[in-house]
Amino acid sequence: MMNGKRGLSIILSTLVIVLIFFGCSNTNQDEAAEYGEDVSREEMSDSTNSYDAGFVESSADQSEPEVVQDDRSVEEEEHLHSDTLSEQMVIYNGNISIEVNDYDQAHNRIHEEVENVNGYIVESSVYQSGEQEQRVGTLVVRMPQDYFHPFLNELEATSANVLEKSTHGNDVTEEYVDLESRLRSKETVEERLLSFLDGAENTEDLLDISQDLSEVQEEIEQIKGRMNYLEDHVAYSTITIQLHEKRVNVASIQDQGSLNTTERAHSLFMDTINFLITIVSSIFIFIIGLSPVLVPLLILAAAALLYHKRNTRNKKE
Repeated sequence: MMNGKRGLSIILSTLVIVLIFFGCSNTNQDEAAEYGEDVSREEMSDSTNSYDAGFVESSADQSEPEVVQDDRSVEEEEHLHSDTLSEQMVIYNGNISIEVNDYDQAHNRIHEEVENVNGYIVESSVYQSGEQEQRVGTLVVRMPQDYFHPFLNELEATSANVLEKSTHGNDVTEEYVDLESRLRSKETVEERLLSFLDGAENTEDLLDISQDLSEVQEEIEQIKGRMNYLEDHVAYSTITIQLHEKRVNVASIQDQGSLNTTERAHSLFMDTINFLITIVSSIFIFIIGLSPVLVPLLILAAAALLYHKRNTRNKKE
């Protein structure tokens, strides 16, 4: 009897252990399945967010390409700026007004000196002024910057008199450095827009990118034009020269043919005769015109004179 109970208890214990084992196994499978589902959802969420972020970033790059900045560091930018500033870019302009004894000789000498230093004349004008018809001319010349001051000193030394002299220098280094920085930035934007243009998939995006690219390229051309202008005016200085001819005209002795002695004497004689005739004619006209008044006055004057003489004679007798 005891053996029967013990066997029954062993069987029940075995069943309980088996049930417990299968229950734990199912629980672990459910947790593992639930955990795997959660992991899959998180991975899908991460991949979706990553795609959305990439799409948004790509869209932002296409819609606002002009905000792209240069990738250089601050230290590199400052280093480049300091290296560029080490070579100053100055535009020199000069004005000089001089007196010369012979205008043609001075003009030819200046022309030769300008050509010798690989310069050229931009403008030339001349006019006459004063009673002696002295010539005054203006020359605008451009020459390499290295010859700017020596040329002015040479003009001052060889002229008869310096009336006015002035020089002016305009430092354009900062402006040129700023133009270089803007040019690099615009070229970076141009490269980015060209890459976007190659990857455009529809007509609307193609037109928008083409318009932005055209605007950027126009700005690049303007910047390059300004840089070329500054480089040219830095390399070649401008000098405005005014030449005043200092000439004294001495009158020469006239010949007999130019004096016209006979003709001038005959002209003076005829002028004198005409003057006398004019006076006699004026007196005659005066007498005839005033005769109604002059005749009675003359009669009264004659009667008064006769009366005075008669009284004088009677008193003597």
